[in-house]
This record gives sequence, structure tokens and C-alpha cells, in this order.
Amino acid sequence: MNHPAETNRISVVTPVYNAMRYLPVLYNCLCAQSYGNWEWVVVNDGSTDGSGRMLREWALKDGRIRYYENRNSGSAKQPRDMAVYMSRTRLIACIDADDYVDSDYLQKMYARMAETGADIVYPVMKFFGADDAFLYELPAGGFDRSKVYCGRELVRETIPDWRIGCNGGLYDKAIWNNLSYPVKHAPVWMNSDEADERYYLVRARAVAFADTAYHYRNHDQSITKKISPKLFHRLKTDRELLSFITGEFGSGSMEYGLMNRQMLYTWRSSMALYVKSFRHLYPVRDIIYSDLAMNFSLIDGSCLSVAERVRFLNLFSFRFVFILFCLKYSPLCLFEKTFLRLFPHLYAWTMYRRRAEKSMAAQIAASYSNGLDAKEVEAHVIAMFCGNTAHGGLVDRLRGAVSVYHTCKETGRSFKIHFVHPFRLTDYLVPNAYNWVAVPDGISFSRGSTETIIADTATDTAWERRWQQRMMRRRITDSRRQIHVYTNASFCYDAAFGTLFCELFRPSDRLQKHIDEIKAQIGGRYISVSARFLNLLDDFNEENYSEPLTAGEQERLTAECLLRIEQLHGRYGGCRILVCSDSTGFLDKAAALGYTFVIPGTVSHIDNDSPHTYEYYEKTFLDFFTIAGAERVFLLKERRMMNSGFPYAAAMAGGREYEIIRF
Repeated sequence: MNHPAETNRISVVTPVYNAMRYLPVLYNCLCAQSYGNWEWVVVNDGSTDGSGRMLREWALKDGRIRYYENRNSGSAKQPRDMAVYMSRTRLIACIDADDYVDSDYLQKMYARMAETGADIVYPVMKFFGADDAFLYELPAGGFDRSKVYCGRELVRETIPDWRIGCNGGLYDKAIWNNLSYPVKHAPVWMNSDEADERYYLVRARAVAFADTAYHYRNHDQSITKKISPKLFHRLKTDRELLSFITGEFGSGSMEYGLMNRQMLYTWRSSMALYVKSFRHLYPVRDIIYSDLAMNFSLIDGSCLSVAERVRFLNLFSFRFVFILFCLKYSPLCLFEKTFLRLFPHLYAWTMYRRRAEKSMAAQIAASYSNGLDAKEVEAHVIAMFCGNTAHGGLVDRLRGAVSVYHTCKETGRSFKIHFVHPFRLTDYLVPNAYNWVAVPDGISFSRGSTETIIADTATDTAWERRWQQRMMRRRITDSRRQIHVYTNASFCYDAAFGTLFCELFRPSDRLQKHIDEIKAQIGGRYISVSARFLNLLDDFNEENYSEPLTAGEQERLTAECLLRIEQLHGRYGGCRILVCSDSTGFLDKAAALGYTFVIPGTVSHIDNDSPHTYEYYEKTFLDFFTIAGAERVFLLKERRMMNSGFPYAAAMAGGREYEIIRF
């Protein structure tokens, strides 16, 4: 932190993700502050609504606003730490984008800090529901807000329940440790900031409370309200806190006993949520189950009451307690878990696939109206990618479109593609030998005029491919209506894929120009190496597939992958190596090798994304067609990494040899 500190100025730091509807309220309340010596440091964490545009416009007009952008990190901690790092002052006030404060907030917070010499000052934290109805406030009743506390003694007021409100605090930046910017020191979980708050309290010599309010909104869009693997991050945070509390206070302390009770409460609620939501957590169930088992084993039963020990079988058998939870909350969970363990492919093909297709059908239903369409429409078969359901990544969509095209060629039906979300495919790919562009006016969204086919790939086995091909051929042959196909089917994902892909697609003139420029920069023969880490290296926010590794494991996995690239360089010494990956950190390390080439641009994933500029998605297409031109195509595959179809599809499109390097 090399910025000169200003003793009286306060930096209000705010992480922002899709908060466009709330930002005007926060901005107006800052402008209305009776204390005017402030700057607002805002970090946009990859918002896909209009938040970034709104903030940029404000920053141009108001010199007090300093605006930064961050690639979506999946939590508020990293952009908040970035904002603190970029601040120019000694004093930091943290206000979230969907919250707001009283007009005298900064004035009273600063006055209280000056009066007491405290390292941290907390406001009164008022909680409001989705309808802005007042719920409750912290500190809890009976707590003496007039006192000045040693930070260590307040730790026990935060476990197992928060009896003080720690949002909206005013901090001396000197105690703001454990920054995750610019370098992450550990994986960042959804509620890592709750662990950080205890670190700050332990370092604070004095903590005071001010008579002004921080208004905290509980609303339906909060990540803490959605069923997602991130809800179980609190298990990991509890393990971190247990280690911290044990080291700071000792295993015989009151804080240690309270922390073990928190471990039990978190474990109990997480176990109930896991059992009730089992069907929504595929394919990360085993990771969550392991976390539940680990936390269960770490709870010190001597810190619990006799009733708690008896109720949970004296923490003796996790599996037996798990069965009891299943019987109480969801017997179907026990059946599904057994079915999944014994017959994983059959489970994916039956229960998981049907559930996924049922969910997709419910999502797309809102796009269609009842009755016949008043306009005449042709009986095309249209591969649909219009944002009314999750469509998968780019290759998922392209292989689905090629598979539908293959069936249309067999049955003599007219084939079209309606790909308009989150970008128009025609900006990047245009028709080659076959005109597949669907005219919007020629598409009917009437149930009486159209038929929908949903074919979701669950197992990607030869048996599933044959079934999907037969099903699609039969339904396309039997119907003379316009057919809308929502699919990522892979039954035409073999040698024929390359031929059919080239019949359908060629790069747009704009894209082709950039492809030629990239190949000129490579300057001759090259091979390609791809690595799909998902979120293992903690720099790609894709929560549905993997959890970040520890810092040591990240370093080891990165080193293993770089070693394989070096070995390929030894085999193909006359070739440069094109490196493609979803990890920006890995790409930076690979680019430093000297004989490699990394295409510049944004690493993106289009599933469930919102529209961005042409440049935002161009790197994905540049990677694809540059891989397709390589002499040989390789994929690095460690057991935890994804067996990505991206380089495989590119190799098929370019007619190149493809090899997986497993280690």
C-alpha cells in the first residue's frame, strides 16, 4: 500500500456485483453525509447488469469516486480487499452495495474514533427484510455500547452467534491484515470476511461503538438465499476459525468452547440443508459430504452439553447420524445417495437427466404462449440458444447444433440456428456451405405452432448418444410443425463433427482478420496445449464443478502442468506452444516460459452470462480457431481437472490429431 495517508479523510470501500437497483440509494446517502471529507472506492466484481456503466458515469462527474473493475471472484472479500488496497487514506469504512447508512454516519463514526482512540468503531446494525420491514438490531439488548473494549474480549461476542453487528465498521487500515489483493494467500470462501473480522478484532487494541445506524438489507437475490455449493463454505470457514481460536486463546479457553458449539450448530444446519437439497448439489455432493464428515470429526465433545452429546451419539458415528438426518428430513436423499454410489451412470441417465430436462422445460415455458401463432411460419428445425434456459458453454452449444444439423440432413428437414444470447453468433461465425441463420420474424413462440425437444447430455456415453440420436430422428420425422431443439447432444461428436462444422461455419471477416494476425505473431509451426482447471486455482468463478485447492496444492498442480509443457517443448523443439486455459494465473506463468504463446483477451464462460462487448468473447473464438490450426492438439488432465471438450472440438474442426496427457 503505497498511497499517502490522509489523517482525516475516510475511504468508503464497496464491492459491487449486479447491484444496479441499489447503488443510487447508497450514492445519494453518501452525498448527503454531514461529514464531507470522504472518497468512495468502488470495485465492480464482474457485474453483468448495468452496475459498471452507472458507476463509470458517476466517476466521470464526481471526483470523489474512484472506480475499478475486477474479474468476477465469486465473493465480496476479494473486491473489498482490492478497494482497501487502492484507497488513499488511513481510515476505511466498509459499506456493501445493497446497504445504506444514516446521514450522520461518517461524522459520528469519525468523532467516536477520535474520542476513544479506537482501532475499530462499529455502528448500530439494523436488519431489514425484503419488504424493508425492520427485523432487529445489533448489538443485542444488554450490551454496553458506551464502553471501549479490547478487541480480543469482543471475539466471544461473535461466537457462536453475532451479538454485535460488524458490518459498516470504521477501521484504521493498519489492522486490515489478510488482504487477498493483489496476491491471494489462501482460497477465498463465500464467508471468508467473517473469519477476517475475528482477525481484525484480535489485532485491535481498542474497539468502540457509535450511535449511528448501518441499514442491512436481507433480500431474495442475496447469494446466501440461493441453494448453491457456496452455502457450505461456512464449513471450511469454521475449520479455519477453530484453528485460529485454538492458536490465539488455547484449547481450555471460553472462546474455544464457544467455537466448538459454533462448529456443531453450523454442522447441524449444513447437514440438514445437504439432505434437503441433495438433488440440487450434483456434481459437488462428495466434496460437501467430505466437509461435513471432517467438521463432525473435529468437534470437541467435551465442550458440549450432555444433551447435545447424547443427541448426536456422542459424535461417535458420522454415517449413522447422517442416516438419521436423512430419515428425518428426506428419506429420498438416502435412496439417491445409495443409487448414485452403486450405479453412477444409471443415476445420471435417469434421475439426474430427467430432473435437468424438467427444470429446463419449466424455464423455457415462460417464453411460449398458448394457442396458434397469427403469422405463417416455416417448419424449420431450429437449434435454440436465446437465453431462456441454461445452454452450456460454447462447445456444448456448437456440438448440439451440429448434432441437430446431422439429423436434419438425414431426415431432409430445413435446419436453422437461433443463437442470440449472450451474443449474436453471427458476430463471430457466419454460414459457410449452408445458410443456418434463423430470421427472427420467422420464429414462432406459440405452443400451437411449435414443438420443443429437450435433450440434455448427462453421461456422454455411447449408449446415451445412440438413444438421443434415435429419439431426435423420430421426433423430427414425425412432426411437420416448427421444432425448437434445446440440446447439447454429442451423438455427432466424432470424425463427422469436423466435416459438418465446416459445412455450417466459417469465421466472420472481423474474426478471421484477428485469427490471421495471431498466427502471424506466432510466426510458423506450433502445437497447442489446453488446461481446464475450473476453480481449482481460485481464479475462475465456476462454483458448480470444483472448490479451490489450498495454496500449496495450487502451486504443485501448476508446476505439474508447466512440467508437461516443458516436456512437449523437448519433443517439438521447432514449434512454439499455444497455451489455452480458463486460469489467468496459469496463463501468466505459461507465457513466461519464452517458447509459448498466449492469446491476449478476456477468459470467459458464456453459460448464463449477460451480454458484453464483442471483444469480451473474442478470445474464446480466437483460441478455438488457433487451436484448430495447430499441428497437434493436447489437453492436460490431472484427476481433478475437467476433461474439456473445447480443444477436442477445435481439433475435430481443424482435422488435427488430439491427445490427452494424463498425470
